[in-house]
Amino acid sequence: MSILFLSIDWVEISFAVIGGLGIFLYGMSLMSDSLKKLAGNKLRLFLEKTTNTPLKGIFVGVLLTALIQSSSATSALVVGLVRAGLMTLPQAVGVIFGANLGTTFTSIIISLDIDRFVYPIIFVGAFMIFFLKKRKIQTLGRVILGFGLLFYGLEIMGGALKTLVELPAFRQVLLSVEDRPIIGVFVGVITTAVIQSSSATIGILQQLFSTGAVPLVGAIAIVLGDNIGTTITSIFASIGGSSSAKRTALVHVLFNMFGTIVFLILIRLYSKLVAWIATHLIGADYITNKFTISISHVLFNLMTIFVLYFFIKQIVWVVTKLIPTKSELNMEEVPLDKLLLKESPDLAIENSNAAIKNMANCASGMFEFVFSYSMENDEKSHEIGLQCEQLLDSMEDKIHNYLVEIGSNDLSQKQMQKVAKNIDTISDYERIGDHLDNLFELFYERKERKLVFDDFECKELNNLFSLIRQSFIESFKAYFEEDKISAGKVIQREKDIDKLVKSYRVSHINRINDPSIKNNSSGYYVDILSNLERIADHLENIALNTINESFAYHKSKLIEE
Repeated sequence: MSILFLSIDWVEISFAVIGGLGIFLYGMSLMSDSLKKLAGNKLRLFLEKTTNTPLKGIFVGVLLTALIQSSSATSALVVGLVRAGLMTLPQAVGVIFGANLGTTFTSIIISLDIDRFVYPIIFVGAFMIFFLKKRKIQTLGRVILGFGLLFYGLEIMGGALKTLVELPAFRQVLLSVEDRPIIGVFVGVITTAVIQSSSATIGILQQLFSTGAVPLVGAIAIVLGDNIGTTITSIFASIGGSSSAKRTALVHVLFNMFGTIVFLILIRLYSKLVAWIATHLIGADYITNKFTISISHVLFNLMTIFVLYFFIKQIVWVVTKLIPTKSELNMEEVPLDKLLLKESPDLAIENSNAAIKNMANCASGMFEFVFSYSMENDEKSHEIGLQCEQLLDSMEDKIHNYLVEIGSNDLSQKQMQKVAKNIDTISDYERIGDHLDNLFELFYERKERKLVFDDFECKELNNLFSLIRQSFIESFKAYFEEDKISAGKVIQREKDIDKLVKSYRVSHINRINDPSIKNNSSGYYVDILSNLERIADHLENIALNTINESFAYHKSKLIEE
């Protein structure tokens, strides 16, 4: 043993392994990036438009990951769409499930016996890149070159690993994994986490398995660990991101953790099933015993999807509970994806719509905090409400700039109208925030001076708050669902509120002049009425944007400071 150990050129083997791994990873990256370029800039649009149910999401995830050869890239696209408000978490769950199955396509390719064609494949790819002029043909050449380099890297690693397998000590270590499969799981996790490629880990494992160095139980254990290790990429991508991004990454982790635990418990039985299937497939043309590893990889993901598909709602509930929103109000801004500006103006407009919905919810929430503070003396509402006003200002600035960038593209008339309406709407929500901030200040000063409203004023204010609350709800429905009936209700209610405010002012003056009624907050009350009236006016503006089809740029009827 010692003579064999000393006779091995360890430097040469080390260089062969790391060099082969480098060529493999480069080939994978070149093939994946080139396939994405061939697919064009429609991947996001395809994802967003075809994943309206979890089942469709699974199929899309499988196809997309098989196409671009990267589950990490699919996950990144999904996280981006969720963060941008263009995909819901239940939709994302389906795509992530599918991406896990789609990534097994790489292991199937690697298991094919096409080693003797590697050099011609590399030549064809290089020829297309350097001697053909069309850009799409050159990109296709990069796909073919990447495919060839992938196998060439495996061939180099395989030659080096065969030498290592001759060492009895090395074989003994690999064989010990059969008795302690948990060690294999840790090997898979660590290897995949370090080299950031589940395909590379599986490729190395297939080379070792083909030499007989790794028993099937040990190989399956490493595959299980590989599935956990691949989630590290999703975790890193979600750090510093929104709650939605973190939830999406957590779904990926939970999926693979659940599958690994179940299959680790049943690993002996599972290995027999894999071996039985393999004996009926291996031996056909171009199918080698490496395919056994592919079978274990495919079955793991297929069975896990089958079980967890029926619990998608529960999974969404769990990750939402584990990663809650940051406060009582959804204080997170929807990220505005700059990549969509050139890729798809329609998607960019939808992205802005999602951000404006968030702004609308923030304004509506701030309104409720004003009510809680003024009528129910809730001090915490004052603190959170002031944060809302700052957030509304920030949202208005960012969304406005994003909409201007969308408008700088070559848009259709319908798209330009929508952009203009959105610009006007965010201005209305920002002004609503200003008036709500004024109300906070007025109620705060009234409390500081220990002034109280009389029973008439309390009843009138409660009535106005109730009417405006309804206008918030219906203006939201009118604008974002293009509901003209709701828009008509908001417009009519604004007229009713104007009449009420006018009558409340008259009643207030009469009470001031009545010596039998004690009133010590007259100035504040009139200003509060004015701000509530202005809020109703801005909500009417938002509703008018829904009704006015020929809208070019809706100018507010208000002349404000």
